[in-house]
Amino acid sequence: MTANKTESDHIKQALGNNKTVAEPRSPAPKLLDYDASMIEQLLRSTLPANSERLELRREVGRGGMGSVWLAIDRSLRRPVALKQLDDSFATNMSQVANFLREARVTAQIDHPNLVPVYEVGVRDGHRIYYTMKLVEGEDLAVRVRSKPLEERSQTELLDQIDSVIRICGAVAAAHDFGYVHCDIKPHNIMIGRYGAAYLMDWGLVQPLRRDSVIRSSSYSEAQEVSGTEPKWISDANLVSGGTPAFMAPEQARDAPITAQTDVFALGSVLYFILTARGPFTNRSRDEALRRAKACDFERPSALREDIPPALEAIVLKAMAEQPCDRYSTVEALATALTRYLRGGGWEFQSVSIAAGDVVVRQGEFADAAYIIVTGRCEVTREEHGEQRVLRVMEAGEVFGETAILAGSPRTATVRALTDVTLYAITGEVFEREVGRWNPWVAQFVQTLARRLGEDR
Repeated sequence: MTANKTESDHIKQALGNNKTVAEPRSPAPKLLDYDASMIEQLLRSTLPANSERLELRREVGRGGMGSVWLAIDRSLRRPVALKQLDDSFATNMSQVANFLREARVTAQIDHPNLVPVYEVGVRDGHRIYYTMKLVEGEDLAVRVRSKPLEERSQTELLDQIDSVIRICGAVAAAHDFGYVHCDIKPHNIMIGRYGAAYLMDWGLVQPLRRDSVIRSSSYSEAQEVSGTEPKWISDANLVSGGTPAFMAPEQARDAPITAQTDVFALGSVLYFILTARGPFTNRSRDEALRRAKACDFERPSALREDIPPALEAIVLKAMAEQPCDRYSTVEALATALTRYLRGGGWEFQSVSIAAGDVVVRQGEFADAAYIIVTGRCEVTREEHGEQRVLRVMEAGEVFGETAILAGSPRTATVRALTDVTLYAITGEVFEREVGRWNPWVAQFVQTLARRLGEDR
């Protein structure tokens, strides 16, 4: 037997012993030897010292308490807005508390139409600041006044109303957390470059009463996070710090504020969209405040003739002098506005007709068309001295529309077979409501109606 085994011998031995021949293992890869100093250098470039983290570029706004700057967050390499308390207030504990409260309240409310707050800090040893998302765009006041209202398209008007609906959502979230904004106005609504709307400047935010019916667990959770009950500003400062041109009467009178205080202010924003002015605008702040206390404002339609009545009705309800007469919640206001945008703003007069009574008579000139809400009606036409029954109409059917559009006499008589309820639509209402969407559509419908009438 030779000392050296052949490959065949090795295989036979393996098979005879019923053993599997294992493949040789590859050598384990060596771990990279990172230099600890390189890691430290990398982290230092990502997380610089706090004094170096924020680089102020330029001032972009200024308010009563401080300034807003465009800054660069060097850690995340992104632009941010930095709001900084003025040095003159740095030793005023009340102003410092108000500034911190604004930052904390804004940070607590999570909503897409609120600007997220990133951090609160101190710069240069004494400058108190907080950073937030940088919103590039223009405020609603600038947007509305960017052109004469006569040149504003219907789409632009509806877009501005839609922005208010979205802001209603942000205000509803604040109310759910237990806060009232107290300074809603067009200048505090920012429209971003891509159409997003943001409610800004929470410097006058106040708590809702603890027994408020819309208080939710969010308030107690927010207080649990913050650890203490915030120190709120006085009612007097709510007046002096607020904007009388858009202020609810109870706020102007130093009376208790409620969720309806913000509802009124949102109505004032809608008023501005329709008229390009605040409801209590005056050259004198004292006079504006007097008018706000008295809820003394002109109806939008008194300032402009083209105000849609259904939209004006929403504005006037939101701006009722007594809070109990306004929309009960901002959600209810948003619902009314949404319904208007979807074409549900038409408000028709309801008419009740007894069985057997004539609704319209053949040969008379029209002043309204009708929609049957409940009941049944019979349509007849006089031909050669005899009445011929044309058809019976049920709930949901419309009659009289051709006559009011074409301005021609009625071509048939409609009589109530049962007690009926109708919606009356005058030609004026129809032309106004259709025309506000597109005047060419109104003209087209009128022409079509005339030609249909001629063919009969």
